[in-house]
Amino acid sequence: MSLETAVRMLMDAGYPIEDVSEEIGRIQSRAFDAVARLADATGDAAVVGEYLGLAEADPGVLTVPLIRKPGEQTGMEDTKDYGTDR
Repeated sequence: MSLETAVRMLMDAGYPIEDVSEEIGRIQSRAFDAVARLADATGDAAVVGEYLGLAEADPGVLTVPLIRKPGEQTGMEDTKDYGTDR
């Protein structure tokens, strides 16, 4: 059963829900622990994004590695030092 259907069923049963999308937003905003567990379990950012209702990432946007492996070059080795103090 989808979350939307469940919320509509609660409304039909008389629960005081004024707006389905707002209620779904409140439910999902409280589910960050579940999102973290989903990310850990699947390792799939697309699944997490879908769960959160986020737009799919643009495949043309490059990712940036933030942590280098030991011995890995930074890509800055060939740049010139233009007099900056280091």
